[in-house]
Amino acid sequence: MTASWKTVYEGQHEGRSVTVRESGDGTFKVLTRQNVHDEGIAYQDGKTFVHVSPSSVGEQVESEVNSRESLKEALKELHFSAESVNAICDGLH
Repeated sequence: MTASWKTVYEGQHEGRSVTVRESGDGTFKVLTRQNVHDEGIAYQDGKTFVHVSPSSVGEQVESEVNSRESLKEALKELHFSAESVNAICDGLH
């Protein structure tokens, strides 16, 4: 069975477009363009899971997380400021 994703946020932050999608099981995907070279990261801390794909400057990057709290961590890992992280998370619908 494949996951069904719905877009819960679209916006511009720090010169980058940001799209957040949510699946029926509460998993989130973040799609944006990378503004720095990043080796990527994947970690799990208890129930929190964050995955950010490796990417180069200007490359499309995807992050997948398993909760709203993890979403904040992923946005930080994608090099968004605290103000942008809060604006994105507060704007989810």
